[in-house]
Amino acid sequence: MTFSPGTQLYKYALKQKIGGGHFGEVWLAHDATLSSDVAIKLLDERMAPATIILKEAQVGNRLNHQNVVKVHYADVVDFGGSRVVVIAMDHHQNGSIVSQVNPGNFITAPKALSFAIDILRGLEYLHEQSLFHNDIKPSNILLGSHGDYGISCVSPGLAPAAAPNAYVLHRAPETTATNSISVTTDVYQVGLTLYRLLNGIGLIKDLVARVGVSEFEKLKTQGKVPPPDGYLPFITLAIKRIISKATNPDPTQRFQTALEMRRALEKISLFGHWDVMATGELFGMLTNNRYTYATSKSKGGYEFSALKESNKTSRKICVSKFSQKGLTEREHNELKRNFMLAVVNGEL
Repeated sequence: MTFSPGTQLYKYALKQKIGGGHFGEVWLAHDATLSSDVAIKLLDERMAPATIILKEAQVGNRLNHQNVVKVHYADVVDFGGSRVVVIAMDHHQNGSIVSQVNPGNFITAPKALSFAIDILRGLEYLHEQSLFHNDIKPSNILLGSHGDYGISCVSPGLAPAAAPNAYVLHRAPETTATNSISVTTDVYQVGLTLYRLLNGIGLIKDLVARVGVSEFEKLKTQGKVPPPDGYLPFITLAIKRIISKATNPDPTQRFQTALEMRRALEKISLFGHWDVMATGELFGMLTNNRYTYATSKSKGGYEFSALKESNKTSRKICVSKFSQKGLTEREHNELKRNFMLAVVNGEL
């Protein structure tokens, strides 16, 4: 089906497409009866029977939590000789968390951890309602009410359930093997989402494009997704361990509840962080100081210069502890990583 701005669907006038994928499209629309704008999800009944789609809407309408987007109502509309299910939800003007990425294509660690904690709070609520989410990814994390809403599957007692179509990139290994989802498959998706927020939104997609879907699924079962060497140098060991546990190919070795993972994240203390300027240059922030670095290479080896600039006086000085000459490439990379971690850990 093809929709365009100005299309009239029952009482909804489509204004702007704001999302979509295999399951349908999401549009900003004007509701004539309420005289207000809403976000509507449009799903072609040929993809799934209306009764099944409406069941999702009914579930979403019963949910009431600050970290889960509210579904207000649903309609079945005739359009172009087919029936379209329209699910109306709150419109979040700030869009998804993807809008928050910096020029380096990642989100600063304090923000990313805060978002992950909110996601897990929403998951705790869903799991208490005997629901799985099964569609946790950056584009489904909406800003404004700090909520998200995607595909949910009712499972009495939270027993593993048959999976509806899921986002391939974030699909847990056991979902691929057995077509089942559970609490720990949601945890797996949070782990991959957090990895992408911290290190680069496009990294997982790039990996799939490079090796192909079949090899990608194999790497998942081997515990190589996310890649152990794919972390930015300022991501702390504590954060890596949490992501590694959440994405363990063995579901029994993951966090067994969203609450368990949230508590692990809440124990992390970050004193500083790294961000990216519009020019692409990395900079660190710790208290009232900005940290940068410069590198060069000559016949004598690599030179690394760590710099500290006061936000109050703009005076820039060399951080002698982390400034050295005549380094090998390995020594240079290790010194750079230690400097960046020192900013994050508040050791300067």
